[in-house]
Amino acid sequence: MTQPITRRTFVAASAAGAALAASGAALAGCASSSAVDTAYAAEAVNTQCAACPKQCSYAAYTVDGSIDKVVGNATDPASAGALCARGYGMATAATSADRLESPMRRTDSGSYEAIPWDEALAEIGKALADIKADKGAAALAAIVPGTSTADWYTERFMNALGSPNVYLNATTASSSVASGLALATGFTSYEVDYAQAKMVVILGASTVEMPDPGTIASLEAAKAAGAKIVMVDSRMPASASVATEYLGVKAGTELALVLAVARGLLSKDDLANAAAAEMEGLAEWERALASYTPQWAASVTGLAEDRIQSLVGELAAAAPAACIDLTWMALFGGSYGNSGELARAVALTNTVLGCWNVPGGAYVAAPTIDWSATAMAPIAVEEADATAAEYPLAAAGSAAQALRLAHDGAIAGLILVDANVVAEYPDPDYVREAVEACTLSVAVTPEMTETARCCTYVLPEQVWAESAQLPVVTGAVHPALKVSLQVIDPAVSEARSVSQIVEGLAQATDTAGAFSFTVEDAARAACESCGCAYEAAAALGATSLAPVAAEAVVWPTASGKVECACAACETAGYTATPTWVEPSVSPDALGYGYYRLTTGNQAVQATTKTANAAPVAAIAEQYGLDGLWMNAAAAEAAGIAGGDKVVIENEYASAPVRVHVTELIEPAAMYLASHYGVEDDEQRQADGLGVRQARFATFGLEPGYGAPLLQETMVTVGKAGA
Repeated sequence: MTQPITRRTFVAASAAGAALAASGAALAGCASSSAVDTAYAAEAVNTQCAACPKQCSYAAYTVDGSIDKVVGNATDPASAGALCARGYGMATAATSADRLESPMRRTDSGSYEAIPWDEALAEIGKALADIKADKGAAALAAIVPGTSTADWYTERFMNALGSPNVYLNATTASSSVASGLALATGFTSYEVDYAQAKMVVILGASTVEMPDPGTIASLEAAKAAGAKIVMVDSRMPASASVATEYLGVKAGTELALVLAVARGLLSKDDLANAAAAEMEGLAEWERALASYTPQWAASVTGLAEDRIQSLVGELAAAAPAACIDLTWMALFGGSYGNSGELARAVALTNTVLGCWNVPGGAYVAAPTIDWSATAMAPIAVEEADATAAEYPLAAAGSAAQALRLAHDGAIAGLILVDANVVAEYPDPDYVREAVEACTLSVAVTPEMTETARCCTYVLPEQVWAESAQLPVVTGAVHPALKVSLQVIDPAVSEARSVSQIVEGLAQATDTAGAFSFTVEDAARAACESCGCAYEAAAALGATSLAPVAAEAVVWPTASGKVECACAACETAGYTATPTWVEPSVSPDALGYGYYRLTTGNQAVQATTKTANAAPVAAIAEQYGLDGLWMNAAAAEAAGIAGGDKVVIENEYASAPVRVHVTELIEPAAMYLASHYGVEDDEQRQADGLGVRQARFATFGLEPGYGAPLLQETMVTVGKAGA
């Protein structure tokens, strides 16, 4: 399906986003709107949103100790003077009615009892020490949220214990995307210079659906300047309102399109000759691409052959201010059985386009905080990552495999910081068993969650605005150093910041020497490593840093070039160079009546993290965002109409849900957002919203890469009561 983008297509989605954005004027659950003028007369405090790893900067205005107004930081390229819907919703987190009020210990009956902090820390410290003495430091692991303070403090603590097993939860669903990019380029991510691009082909936007305001502004500017912005997806996302064209493909077949495009681009002598100087093993990949014609790709993807051919010509004409953008898949949901090889193919195709770190292209190298040059240098660890043996292609290990190791008893101590793995990973019952199988499991969280409900200890965490945080550098096109100060006093007296919790655990495990500094000391050192003074950076909130120019890019690979062939991929069962890999399951192979159940984020949500935020939950309910998407032709054939209650089921689960019938999803796929179907009665804001997509998925991981296969799920659907 090829479709130009019109305003009419997105009226409902735009209304939902606008409604929540409007709620930011006077934040629900915070100080009243009558105090807005007073708030603006007051001095603003610079902080950040913690809803996603972008950590957009904003100024928070307080009245009587509560946040009354938030305004996006204009100096931050990500927030660009605004916040997204999630940011406004998360600004109310401090006043949530569901905050935990004290440390909790699980009893033999499965209930929880409140205990003092000193007792909780001492018992957890002893359990960590006992596990290390009995099974070694390799039996300890942590899963972290992808935000600066929690990640850094937790990793430093685990390293001080001798364990390297620290895994990012925020990117675990598409760790294969980061890993595939790293295998080819040595870098795990890149950022597109949308504003100056002549052409961008965006893959899989509907699985993330949560671009920051700066990205939207840049895409709008590019579109206004005449750039071609093509979105390729199995479901038309609301963000396609900033695109010039939507190309509908069969779910999981984007790799076929990229391979055909790469073959076509390499037939252009100017591109091929320039690429040969930058790429190791290009001739081998060219030979492997020979059979991937536009005709072949059309048969796999469902796109028209002539559109694939014209796409090649348009990209070649726009190069080097052109690229294929996979970064929207890199936060959530890019977990088909071929996502890692898709990322490798995209990295190589972008190299052929010559787009790396040039205006209008894609920036793969960016400035970072150099902790090694500070008094808080990283702690060396001798142990190997526990997940590397089974998933050697995973660039930063596999959080999902860590859970499997916990299920099997190899990991006995597990710390989960803002990581609701039971709700977000395939087969929640299996993940629950994994957490409960641990001798020690600790949830650090502001609220009770499905995961916390399985842990032996639950520690109440302060929300982001209640404490100072470590700086972070985000962005590559316009990189920025962001500093976050404490905005308000903790609303829950017993809640502690992640840094305080980790310092307490360090005291209890004789590793306190690793934390002989304050958060402000570390923040100051981080700023200085970037050439900035802490006080000045704090006053700005976001400080611009110089981007890395193309001539300064050093490829951190064995050859010093972008590498087309990978021996480790061959060992893991793939070909040396990226070639076609079928998705793990196919609706066609299972027969009539089966659909692929896809998932991902929505514009107003971020996995399950924001689901219990009252303003966001209200918008989801008002606009029916928790419903099932179904193709109009498929629905008609099944006798289903929009608004019907249907039952989706497979061998793992069965659940009723309202259906949204639309032409904006391919016929063999259906879609459920990842945020809904909460299963803990203490998450009262989100209670009653939707169905949990992960319940329908088995706990399968992508071979070699270790990402959970959230998109490789088949279901049937029928009218409820039929």
